[in-house]
Amino acid sequence: MMTLPFCWKHARQLAWVACIGLVPASLAAQRTRETINSGWLYHEGGVNFAESVNFPDDAWTPVSLPHTWNAGDPFDDVPSYRRGIGWYRKHLKLNDGLKGKRLFLTFEGANQVADVYVNGAFAGEHRGGYTAFTVDITKLVRFDGKGNENVIAVQVNNAHDPFIPPLSVGYALYGGIYRDVWLIATDSVHVSLADHSGPGVYVSTPGVTSERGTVAVRGTIANDGSSARQLRVVSTVLDATGAAVAQGTTSVPVSGGSESEWSQTLPVIRAPHLWSPDDPYLYTVRIDVFDGDVRRDQVTSPLGFRWYHFDPRQGFFLNGAKYTIHGTNRHQDYAGLGSALSNDLHVRDMELIKQMGANFVRLAHYPQDPAVLEAADRLGLLIWEEIPVVNYITPKPQFTENAENMLQEMIRQHYNHPSVIMWGTMNEVFLWGPGGARIRAQDDTAYMRQVRDYAAHMDSLARREDPTRVTTMATHMSGDYEKSGVAYISQVLGLNIYDGWYSGTFDGFGTQLDKHHARMPDRVIFVSEYGAEDDYRVNSLEPERFDFSGTWMRRYHESYLRQMRSRPWLGGTAIWNEFDFSQPETGGSIPYMNQKGMLTWDRKPKDVYFLYKANWNPAPMVYIASRGWTHRSGTDSTRKPGSGPGASTQPVDVYSNLGSVELFLNGRSLGSRKPDDVKRATWEVPFTDGENVLTARGTRNGRTYDDRLVIHLTYRPSRLADASVPFHELGVNVGSRAQVADAADLVWEGDQPYRAGGFGYTGGSARMFNKDLAITGHALTPLFFTYRDGIESYRLDVPDGTYDLELLFAEPGAQPGERVFDVVVNGQTMLSALDLAAQHGVARAATYTMRVAVTNGQGIVVTFRPLKGEPILNAIHVVKR
Repeated sequence: MMTLPFCWKHARQLAWVACIGLVPASLAAQRTRETINSGWLYHEGGVNFAESVNFPDDAWTPVSLPHTWNAGDPFDDVPSYRRGIGWYRKHLKLNDGLKGKRLFLTFEGANQVADVYVNGAFAGEHRGGYTAFTVDITKLVRFDGKGNENVIAVQVNNAHDPFIPPLSVGYALYGGIYRDVWLIATDSVHVSLADHSGPGVYVSTPGVTSERGTVAVRGTIANDGSSARQLRVVSTVLDATGAAVAQGTTSVPVSGGSESEWSQTLPVIRAPHLWSPDDPYLYTVRIDVFDGDVRRDQVTSPLGFRWYHFDPRQGFFLNGAKYTIHGTNRHQDYAGLGSALSNDLHVRDMELIKQMGANFVRLAHYPQDPAVLEAADRLGLLIWEEIPVVNYITPKPQFTENAENMLQEMIRQHYNHPSVIMWGTMNEVFLWGPGGARIRAQDDTAYMRQVRDYAAHMDSLARREDPTRVTTMATHMSGDYEKSGVAYISQVLGLNIYDGWYSGTFDGFGTQLDKHHARMPDRVIFVSEYGAEDDYRVNSLEPERFDFSGTWMRRYHESYLRQMRSRPWLGGTAIWNEFDFSQPETGGSIPYMNQKGMLTWDRKPKDVYFLYKANWNPAPMVYIASRGWTHRSGTDSTRKPGSGPGASTQPVDVYSNLGSVELFLNGRSLGSRKPDDVKRATWEVPFTDGENVLTARGTRNGRTYDDRLVIHLTYRPSRLADASVPFHELGVNVGSRAQVADAADLVWEGDQPYRAGGFGYTGGSARMFNKDLAITGHALTPLFFTYRDGIESYRLDVPDGTYDLELLFAEPGAQPGERVFDVVVNGQTMLSALDLAAQHGVARAATYTMRVAVTNGQGIVVTFRPLKGEPILNAIHVVKR
């Protein structure tokens, strides 16, 4: 390797032309790159000869990329969603100036098998939906002088394939060309585009300290001409201002029609500006390829100087100092768009994560858009990126070959991003069995050995591809990983823990961690997932596990924050998930949706987002944590009947990183509080019927920070017949203590046992639906997710009058004929031999409305008379006429 002279004295002034051997500024790069996202045509389903130039496509649907055909159908009431073939065509007109160039198409992502044709000829196939691929179309395009129109046709297939990961997933496997497509033109001499669609040059920092930084660059040059060339590669490091700080050159001989590899180590950079999440300083490496004095190609790469390591007893270290990794996971889909996001939306997601105060993102469960990695570099977000091997593997060579290719593509395409610190090879691979369903434990010892061998092979491949980063995998709470030896393979072991949500209690989280740490003291442990779900319509004064209330979700995360802080030996932690995301095979309070996000699917922050912001983002803030509970219901059980509406005292939380916060109700101070160890302060607020204006306020360094929120309370007297508070309407979320607010601002109250003068149930047990069973037929799903099994009666001591009574049901699992009952209202049989399974089907909402006259102070008594099996009730609603 030879090093060119360099004008250090004038580097800051960019005095390039005065320096011997530097690149003349008048020379322009020969490479061009432009998106061809507009003007595509789409056809749903397979069709013969769609690749042919003269195929009639006038009736096809015009679309722009990114595009997916699954944006809506995973969320309708039809089971599953379309997985199969879709065709895309584009009539591409080429500029005459591209004639004689090498032409390539790069697809950033097409899910999941793509066959590309140009002018009827096969150009290439790609298997795998989450990494980019490039096809050389130079010899297939036409320059006819009559518009130079060429036909690009792409068949995309997202059907299940036992040899292509992922096999079973907890998210929608959207089909289509859902990322950008680029037309790239190069000189016949160029940096190679044939290396797994990677950049063709790879930048590393083999030696970094705060005093000095060494940059190594390697790559491959392609010479598509017929004669040999003696080329010169010049690599220049530019700082953030564009000033050159290091440069090197290498002579590279390349035979005609071949490629040659090269490498070089640049001069040491003194006192490099280090990259970190707190100071994400980026350099740029520019690579110029010269043939004599003519520049034939130019590419650039980001560069960040940083070094790090994990320690099983002390955690993570960045740039020589202990550094606490706290972050989140990200799925890429978005309300109304599926996976077909613009680059702006990808970047906005990363900005929202950074604003929350996170310094880490696990890109789950697949490689993500280049815009995501670029944003992570710029914003300062450490990255764990993984291939989509999820839940199960097919232990066959074809599966392994596809997974290997995905791993190599991911690493080579994203190798140059300083934000990436870990490569992941799999997630929860013992969670599912060969039948495509979740199992408690693996009993196939042969499969366990195959998974171990597969995991060791993939981990070894990742280490060979990139020895500068660490390998990792995510596991669920099963002993199979240790029993099989899989848990000991990667350099970092990820644990997905959900104590206090799927089962157990909050404290089980710390117990699980401590047990793992004690058994494996030499293993780096990283909490790769933890979370609970929140339906914005559901809240509770008495939260309970799996009630989908925002209250329970916030208490869950507060507890986990405390437990994680007390274990500094953790390698890092990541919330599941930053955004709600599609989960087509699940139920819950919102069918087909995983609601563990810090923000909703359309990116509205939940209250829990501000818990983390208060704890992780040092910028001064105060936030009233009730955006998900602006409509409440309540009573005052101590208030005497006849004395009119009173106040319902209920807790309100405020998250703030200020030293003290004062809360005001309608301008009246309720006192000041000092936020606790998780930055929460709580007041008991005496809400009155109607609007209640809350203001939280605090100061730092003489500046005031505040937040304002209006809470609407529907006051209910403890006695429904209290004439001083006229009765109008009552809805009850039977089987749950949680309140549910509907679109009409009616607050369905939590359930309770019957109390004289009020309302409530007699008999039965509170139950929840199977979380994997989607309830259809009604918009207010939370009301149907819980029910009272074996209920004997429901009583509402309303005043005399005429009422519309609405009973809501959904069969949780009985077959026709197994659950049959009568419904009797005030002694009159209103529903005879009700068989929900036979009349409506399982998990289908059914609503029955009837007119009821109440006289002589009898109220409304609904009696459930079993004929076979146990009666149920999901919700009840009464409105006075």
